[in-house]
Amino acid sequence: MSLKNVVNKVLICKLKITKEVMKYYDECREKNKYNKDMIEWNYTSPKETVETFKKFTVNKDSLIFDAGCGTGLVGLKLKEFGYRNFHCVDLSQKLLDTISSKLYQKLIKVDLNQLIDVQDNFYDAIMSVGTFTFGHVKQQALN
Repeated sequence: MSLKNVVNKVLICKLKITKEVMKYYDECREKNKYNKDMIEWNYTSPKETVETFKKFTVNKDSLIFDAGCGTGLVGLKLKEFGYRNFHCVDLSQKLLDTISSKLYQKLIKVDLNQLIDVQDNFYDAIMSVGTFTFGHVKQQALN
């Protein structure tokens, strides 16, 4: 994994409540700031995660749940590696609105810190990249 400059990420780490997090990511949509920041920060986690995932999930038809999808960077990598069936959820409707309707089969605005209405064992796999961080999704969401 490459060393990354975190100096310009300090603001994200200071966010403590869901309303602040949502406002930050809603504002990141403007002028494609979120994706530009990911490039500037050399953010490789979606690629690294999917590369690891493919070692354990060879069935390209697996139904995958992308929890905290942002602008769909994980979905792009899943598609690149040949996976075809994935749903995504995110707190920011504005970020969800930036995702091509051809990428995910389902996009849903959800607060992962709240109980979500999904049947147990509905998905074959769950991916969550950059979501379980301070001020964002809390560990109880794993339940």
